[in-house]
Amino acid sequence: CPKDGMCCIMIRPQMPKEKIEGCHICTSVTPGEPQVLLGKDKAFTYDFVFDLDTWQEQIYTTCVSKLIEGCFEGYNATVLAYGQTGAGKTYTMGTGFDMNTSDEEQGIIPRAIAHLFNGIQARKQAAQDQGVPIPEFKVSAQFLELYNEEILDLFDSTRDPENRHRKSNIKIHEDTSGGIYTTGVTSRLISSQDEVSDLIFLNDRGPVNLSSYRQSSSWEIVLFLFHYFNIHSYPGNLCEESSIYFCGKYKTNQEVVSQY
Repeated sequence: CPKDGMCCIMIRPQMPKEKIEGCHICTSVTPGEPQVLLGKDKAFTYDFVFDLDTWQEQIYTTCVSKLIEGCFEGYNATVLAYGQTGAGKTYTMGTGFDMNTSDEEQGIIPRAIAHLFNGIQARKQAAQDQGVPIPEFKVSAQFLELYNEEILDLFDSTRDPENRHRKSNIKIHEDTSGGIYTTGVTSRLISSQDEVSDLIFLNDRGPVNLSSYRQSSSWEIVLFLFHYFNIHSYPGNLCEESSIYFCGKYKTNQEVVSQY
């Protein structure tokens, strides 16, 4: 596990195809312990273990909620979903971009977006109730795709998705303290959860043309980045700036994309 971070594992239920093929569940969770048993003699310990019947809300509350709250205090955070194809990364992160998903099945990113803007509204309301200056907040988003070791900007409306093999203008740099940052990436100011959805689900004339991307590859690695800046903080707090990074995979499903 990374330093000052935590490593969690979620065991997904069997898919219908796996049940039909007679596949057997080969894992079990040690009662009262964050430990997974593989077979009879291999044990693996994590910070948290989520068994087959775990709800999405529990995963978010346990692993991500405190990171979003830390954002309001100026802390950066990264959430990374890692695993082999079919492990459930798209479902867990909520990057299937299916608007028909029920509230109970919403993944980490949709919940984090709602949490972020609800937190902003709550802080504005608290300032108003206390009779102090209402703080201003600015949130910007970036939407990147890693494809064959090339970074693509999914918010860049001038880039032709059919020419995805053309070298990207995005540059990766390292600052003097060893931090990594990018240049040449499109940032979109957003003021609500609905605006994020609109950016993702715009039609073919919009900046995110998922239907064009699906023709050359059905699986991509996606990075959703939010930059939060408290412009005018109320008394007792300093101005804070922080970033939240969500990394996972998304599947550009033709049936889903054709709905928008």
